[in-house]
Amino acid sequence: MSRRSQLVGSPTALVLGASLVSGVSGYLALILAARTLSPADNAEFLVFWGTVFALYGVLIGVTTETTRAVTTARDDRPATTPLMPVVVGFGLTLVAVVALSGLVWAPAVLGADWLALLGATALGSALFAVHVAVSGVASGRGAWSGYSLLVAGETASRLLLFVVVALTAASVTGFAVASAVASGFWLLATLFSRRYRDLWNQRVEADVRGLLRRLVASCSATGVSALLLVGYPVLLRVTTPDDVFAGAAPLVLAVSLCRAPLLVPLGAYQNVVVSKVAAHGVRALVPVLVGLGAVTAVGALAAWPVGPWALRLVNPDYHVDGPVFAGLVLGAGLVAVLTVTGAAAVALDHHTVHLAGWIAATVTTLGVLLVPGMLEARVVTSLLVGPAVGVLVHLVWGRRRIR
Repeated sequence: MSRRSQLVGSPTALVLGASLVSGVSGYLALILAARTLSPADNAEFLVFWGTVFALYGVLIGVTTETTRAVTTARDDRPATTPLMPVVVGFGLTLVAVVALSGLVWAPAVLGADWLALLGATALGSALFAVHVAVSGVASGRGAWSGYSLLVAGETASRLLLFVVVALTAASVTGFAVASAVASGFWLLATLFSRRYRDLWNQRVEADVRGLLRRLVASCSATGVSALLLVGYPVLLRVTTPDDVFAGAAPLVLAVSLCRAPLLVPLGAYQNVVVSKVAAHGVRALVPVLVGLGAVTAVGALAAWPVGPWALRLVNPDYHVDGPVFAGLVLGAGLVAVLTVTGAAAVALDHHTVHLAGWIAATVTTLGVLLVPGMLEARVVTSLLVGPAVGVLVHLVWGRRRIR
């Protein structure tokens, strides 16, 4: 039996199904935290959530490069380099550096309980470093059912643990630890399934030095993208006075809720994008971009009347105006397009184009947030202008290189 025949299924159906589970679980987890924590505590929790998932976003670069390395392996060349020791070791080293540096940045970012939250961040990131490596091999082999189970299992486990915390000891630290432990779902899969254990035996033809160089490039790009995708609450906090940010929980939650329907599925599906573009070129992006455009337009129209009502269901004290919701959905659509154009660049081994687009988007977003003005106007404008600039960089600079 060939390695590509293991755990194989239709990538679109399986991954989108797992993405649906992931998106719903993430939604419910955020809603549960919002309903059980005070607005001030929830603002602190959302900063933790943004911080840890920004670090997870950095580690997604391991999945992206691992997928590319396994997908492009040729049967007529010897695959002599064991993949998992290299990618897992790289990921854990990265986590260790971030955890140690947290002694400097965590007190300012994570608030009064920074030490406990930093510990949860380190634990979750270490577990996620292995998760992304196993996921990368599965998606590189085309083992989409195995990959999908990892995606769905991790997020569903997080929701289950959140329910336990909400019923027993609801606190920022409790939810943070629950979020971290859920990233160890891969351990259960590996212990109880021979097929997952077989993923650990993957070899590639790349030399270790070349593999590490590509991992650094991929994680650098996904790290910058993660700061904009899920680390946005951190950007908002460092550009907003404390007294204003203390009341920002409704808006920060609205940003997350508007993004989740697009970005959570796309986060899981982008490995399919990488595989398809690597095999068929950028033409494979056309149906994805058309679909994103249609979903964004419909979502923005629906968010205007529905958004404020839905937010009040989450917490009756939360209010964000309809036009703001519509703008947030449009911004989420632009970030989704930026994610897709970046994935195309990575698939064709043009990491510099990928990184440049995300740097441009993040720097522009931060610059807009620094402009004086009302909080809602700054947030919506930054989430529209920043990603648009990044997409332009990908299209203009990458036009000749990723065609």
